[in-house]
Amino acid sequence: MKLFPGWIPTKLIFPIILAGVLAVIYFTYFAPTKELGSFSKFSSGAEINQNINVRIDKSMKFEKDANGNIISFYVLDKNNVKVQVTSHEPILPEIADSEVLELLGHMHENSFTAAKITVIE
Repeated sequence: MKLFPGWIPTKLIFPIILAGVLAVIYFTYFAPTKELGSFSKFSSGAEINQNINVRIDKSMKFEKDANGNIISFYVLDKNNVKVQVTSHEPILPEIADSEVLELLGHMHENSFTAAKITVIE
C-alpha cells in the first residue's frame, strides 16, 4: 500500500511539511496585524524605540508647516489614550487617508517621536 500519490516523490514530503509549518508560524506570530497597542508600555523619557499600532484621531487637525507638509498629528491607542506624533523625517501625506498606523519610536512626556511610520490600513 502506497502512502503518497505517485506524483509526489517521497524526498519532497519533509520539505513540504516543513514549509507548511513555517508558513503557519509566520502568519500566526510575525505577520502585520491591525490590532491596536497601548502607550502604557512606553516609558516617558526612555530613548528605546518600540513598535505600536495606533488609530489616527480624525477629530484633530494635522499640523502642517508653511509648505503644507505634515509635521504632527494625533493618534489613539486601544485604551483611547490620545498622543501627539512628530517625526524627524518628513511625514508622508497618504497617512491622512489611513486608519491604522504602525509607529516605531519613543515617548517624550505626552508626545511620541516616530522614527518610522507605516500605513497598516
